[in-house]
Amino acid sequence: MDQRGWSKAQNGTNAGEVKISGAGGTVSVKVETFNPSEPTRDFLRGFVEGEGCVSMEAEHFTKNVDAGANRWLKIPGYGHTLSAMRADGPVDAQATPGKDSPCLEYKMYLFHAGKVEVQSTVGPTLNFLPGRPLRYAVSFDDETPEVITIVSANYNAHWSNDDWSEAVKNNCRHVRSTHTIAAPGYHTLKIWMVDPAVAVEKIVVNTGGVKPSYLGPSESFHQNNTM
Repeated sequence: MDQRGWSKAQNGTNAGEVKISGAGGTVSVKVETFNPSEPTRDFLRGFVEGEGCVSMEAEHFTKNVDAGANRWLKIPGYGHTLSAMRADGPVDAQATPGKDSPCLEYKMYLFHAGKVEVQSTVGPTLNFLPGRPLRYAVSFDDETPEVITIVSANYNAHWSNDDWSEAVKNNCRHVRSTHTIAAPGYHTLKIWMVDPAVAVEKIVVNTGGVKPSYLGPSESFHQNNTM
């Protein structure tokens, strides 16, 4: 629907019908619109939920906060869709979120509250330090970051390892975590470094509408995003 037609849509969720006429008759197509009163397109800050999710390219952060020698660096052209943000620091760095961990922040407006799932597409990096797993952490707003193990400390990259076979075949891994959103409105997703070399390509916040696909949903509408 173009902007002229959209301006005629009533606020909230509405149902209607579109009739398409052509050779052989007329077909009626049922449609549903969701036209929220807030936020408006002109005053949106960050991303906005649409069709039950927020889909973001990792490089489209709102804020990138360094922590000393630890930081997130952009790798142009890496991955499946646009690029990646790689956790960088001394090779033996082990960052603690809230202390010496760099953080990527993604501001978004959510229409749903309750349980949401954060789905991250990351590069197929192995745990290259003996006895160390490969981890990052995820949080919303001021909640305690959840440390997520991408590759375990005793990981065996062998042809008999189905997880490794999938990572090689897809040239990526899909990592998930679950969070609770207290109320609709603006929220900030935070991606924290724990171990170096984690490369985050794409992030999807699933509020219940994500459909199965290989590359995930297209990037959500966003503007005035980088700070």
